[in-house]
Amino acid sequence: MPIPKYVSAEEYSRRSGIGSEEVKRLCKTGQLKHYMTEGGYYKIAVDDDSVPKEIYEEEKQRRIEAETKINLLTKILVGG
Repeated sequence: MPIPKYVSAEEYSRRSGIGSEEVKRLCKTGQLKHYMTEGGYYKIAVDDDSVPKEIYEEEKQRRIEAETKINLLTKILVGG
């Protein structure tokens, strides 16, 4: 198991192509392995678990489509 290297949210954003605010949101929601410095900065692990932007965008789109279908089905079933 490799020892992870940590980079700033901005550096992770440059490497992955994901916007820095989205990177911070992913940290806040526990979707990216990270730690917070004493100064309040995100340090994000860069190792074999890192995801390329293309895969991230595909999964994000699938999640949006699934949530939309669930919401529609809920409205149909509940009658609202």
